[in-house]
Amino acid sequence: MNFGRYRVIKEIGRGSMGVVYQAEDPNLDLLVALKVLRRDRLSNEAFVRRFLSEAKALGRLDHPNIVRVYNVDRDGDSVYIAMEFIEGEPLSSVVRERPFSPQSLAEFGASVAEALDSAHRRGIVHRDVKPSNILLKADGGFKITDFGIAHIEDPSAPEQTQAGEILGTPAYMSPEQVLGRTVDGRSDLFSLGIILYELATGARPFGGEGIHAIFNAITGDNPPDVQATNPEIAKPLSQVIMRCLRKKPEERYQDGRELALALRATAAGEKGPDPGEKRSSPRLSVALLVVLLLVGMAGGVWFYISSRNEQRRTAVKMERIPEKPLTALLEVQSTPPGARVFVDGDLLGMAPLRLELPRGKHEVRLNLAGYHEWEAQVDLGEEAPSPLSVILAPMER
Repeated sequence: MNFGRYRVIKEIGRGSMGVVYQAEDPNLDLLVALKVLRRDRLSNEAFVRRFLSEAKALGRLDHPNIVRVYNVDRDGDSVYIAMEFIEGEPLSSVVRERPFSPQSLAEFGASVAEALDSAHRRGIVHRDVKPSNILLKADGGFKITDFGIAHIEDPSAPEQTQAGEILGTPAYMSPEQVLGRTVDGRSDLFSLGIILYELATGARPFGGEGIHAIFNAITGDNPPDVQATNPEIAKPLSQVIMRCLRKKPEERYQDGRELALALRATAAGEKGPDPGEKRSSPRLSVALLVVLLLVGMAGGVWFYISSRNEQRRTAVKMERIPEKPLTALLEVQSTPPGARVFVDGDLLGMAPLRLELPRGKHEVRLNLAGYHEWEAQVDLGEEAPSPLSVILAPMER
């Protein structure tokens, strides 16, 4: 059996989106994982076009811990994605056999957070971070798979099918996912926090009999501290994991890099940052006192010298003042509102949005589910705000 140029070797898995095969790419003499969409998913042409567009965007992701997308195409009535084939086991199948030490847990979490952050900065949110989507390799590394595919919904699919798909992994969803709100990268960090909690304690933080009980726990319950369940986990690491599980996205770590830094600080024996906590150690106080004394002495010497040659001091100071870079304001609005705004490839927020950017030319792109992507180059050359109002064209249904 072939799909395009790919020769199927064997079936290796099935999911809500379709069937995954191990296949051979004869052009590159390479084994690939070929995900073929289910036939019932292809009844809506608008869905197919959106799937192809989003899957192509995944091909731009380039991170050593994210499964690469090589090709997206259709062959007659078949639509498929050719991805990197990974020899490994999902985290869900080996977690009980290979327990993590606190140090290895912190490093693993930091590496996953950095991989997620790499995608988030390209405007791609996973939306289905769970142990079965993290493949552990024989060499000790890992790869995150199914990136950005889970959120592509078929608007013509029956309600029962969509609800059945949600039932698969409710325990790893964020509160905003449960409540049907807009999600961003912080939702993925909440899901990662659930995984780290489970690895540290052997139990998921949110449970219950049935989907409604689990959803109520995710949105309303506060699980016990990690350290209370597993005393081998030091307080700083426990605090970092618990912060990932805060209900409000603004109270969590705001991006993957911040979370990775906090996790690695605990592995190094330092305390991870926690909002509202401002305590200093005696060692820090002594160091601060020494610094203040040195600054005071230096200030006295500087004042003595400067008073003898005020004019020269002033001239030198003026020469060292760097020129403030010229900036301009850009006001972005979209119809309908809520489009993701990318400037020079970076996601900067959602419209309506007011941005301060360096003067000059910038590539601006707007992206909203169900609408054609809009892209243009703008030239900011004045201090006055430059309005940019974009009417997005809906995709055909």
